[in-house]
Amino acid sequence: MNGSKVLTLDITIPGDGLPVPADVRTTSGESSRPVIVVCPGFLGYRRWGFFPLLSEQLALAGFHVVTISFSHSGTDDETGMITRPGEFASNKVATELSDLDRVLRWTGSEAFPFRTSHARGLLGHSRGGSVSILTAGTFPEVRSMVTWSTPSRLDRYTDRRKEDWKESGSLEFSDSRSPVPLHLDYSYYEDIDMNRDRYDVPKAAAALEIPHLVVHGEQDAAVSISEAKAFFDQPAAGEKRLETVKGCGHTFGVTHPMSNPTPELEKAVSLTVEWFASTLGDV
Repeated sequence: MNGSKVLTLDITIPGDGLPVPADVRTTSGESSRPVIVVCPGFLGYRRWGFFPLLSEQLALAGFHVVTISFSHSGTDDETGMITRPGEFASNKVATELSDLDRVLRWTGSEAFPFRTSHARGLLGHSRGGSVSILTAGTFPEVRSMVTWSTPSRLDRYTDRRKEDWKESGSLEFSDSRSPVPLHLDYSYYEDIDMNRDRYDVPKAAAALEIPHLVVHGEQDAAVSISEAKAFFDQPAAGEKRLETVKGCGHTFGVTHPMSNPTPELEKAVSLTVEWFASTLGDV
């Protein structure tokens, strides 16, 4: 399989709102295969750092792989720069849930470019993992899941910060991929606050009856390893496993753009490919 060539299609998935950009990879468009949807996190997009390598390895393992940018990432996918800060500011968890719902439905439609089996897998990094967990239970086609560096809490803000956020209407911060300061509208927090039960990520994870691999960097400062362990506080309906990767943080030692994969990333990729091969490969 490793001698196979990976075919990549640049796709735009339409919908009622902004489109969802996606890279679709496979080694055989004629073979009926399971589809894995890969979701980035808060500041991620489909071509950030490790996503192309990860997606190619999954395609080489025999899957159709759909790697998305969420509709409100505000990112120019060619340059990787956040060039539409207004779109970024108006993003919400509800928006990303709607995006992923749209993508999964698209993979089962006649518009999907390759033949597929009925099985779907989800892979999410950081907040993309939380969105994947919250979505998985609504699609019986989703048979397996892997989450990387995934937070168990979506409300990650102090009371003081929330008060300032409400008063100003936006939360400001900087990122190297944007030439201007970025903002997140207060509506992002309002969405979380109004949907606390629906957005209870550990509760949703425990209710899933599908195999779920949790991969987390031991030294993750952005999302503590304790949050990965929180997914195991409640009895799980399905098979669940935690794999801790030593010596790395939130992105497994990778920065953007990625020149070479780190040993820690290679470990995370290997665990992920093996998981899907054993839980999704024969479905």
